[in-house]
Amino acid sequence: MTSVPQFIQKMTAVFERLPLNIRAILIMFIAMMCFSTMSATIKELGQSLHVTVIIVIRQGFMVLFLVPPLLKSSKGKIRIVRKDLFLLRAFLTFFSILGGLTAIINLPLATATTLSFTRTFFITVFAVVILKETVGIRRIGALVVGFTGILIIARPFDMFSGGLAALDNNIIFAMVAAATIAANQVIIRIHTRYDQPTVMVTGQALLIGLAMIPLAYLYWTTPSWKQIGLIALTGALASFAQWLMVHAFKWTKATTLAPFDYMRLLFSTAFGWFLFDEFPDGYTWLGAAVIFASTFYIMRREAKLKKSTTPQTVE
Repeated sequence: MTSVPQFIQKMTAVFERLPLNIRAILIMFIAMMCFSTMSATIKELGQSLHVTVIIVIRQGFMVLFLVPPLLKSSKGKIRIVRKDLFLLRAFLTFFSILGGLTAIINLPLATATTLSFTRTFFITVFAVVILKETVGIRRIGALVVGFTGILIIARPFDMFSGGLAALDNNIIFAMVAAATIAANQVIIRIHTRYDQPTVMVTGQALLIGLAMIPLAYLYWTTPSWKQIGLIALTGALASFAQWLMVHAFKWTKATTLAPFDYMRLLFSTAFGWFLFDEFPDGYTWLGAAVIFASTFYIMRREAKLKKSTTPQTVE
């Protein structure tokens, strides 16, 4: 009978034999599960705590969780080579976290998740402008199909039929979060060439927590021990998910991973349904079907074209 350590060792060996781009896709999938669980937990916490209070405490736990792997990987030599990129990413992450979590708390979970997918277009644009990536016609087509699924769920004409005056501020927060997350994810591809992922993630968690303290002070409410435990859980999930994402974007192109972010929609819809009585309608299921078709196509194409693609163009 195979023991647990032997099983883990075997699975690790199988994983390490996979092409880098397929490894990136698999850990991206796990990261999306972690982010969705974190979102549902934060939505529950946000019913009684202000978002800034949640963020400050969460960042503190994230730093605690990240310090051990940081010390192990850095071997006592902790330094940041590209301080400019580090500060830029921290600035972007500050607004993406604040805007994104505010939207998660105040909008239906599936709606907030759906709006976050608008970053797919931002990622493609930023990848071309910043990373000078050339995106093939098939990749563009798959992204458009996937985004069509998002539009089916969001029904933008219904959303904006009341005019700008009727526009929910939380929708704006979600869009700002989408744009800043997209820029951050693209910049990761450059930043990881100079700095260690553990240094990047840990330093960013600390800096954002410190920057959020003044806002948290204004809205401070002392959380219960149960709430502290849930916030600690979100910190652990966020730390692990961000660590996975940094490695995923180090192993393959930003435009390759973009479609797989759609997996969060399925997880968020399930959490919204079971935990918050947000029953998904027919548009949600139809849109999800379109999204999954696009994602599956990209995965198959990526596996088949691994050996024939050039470093600059992926169709």
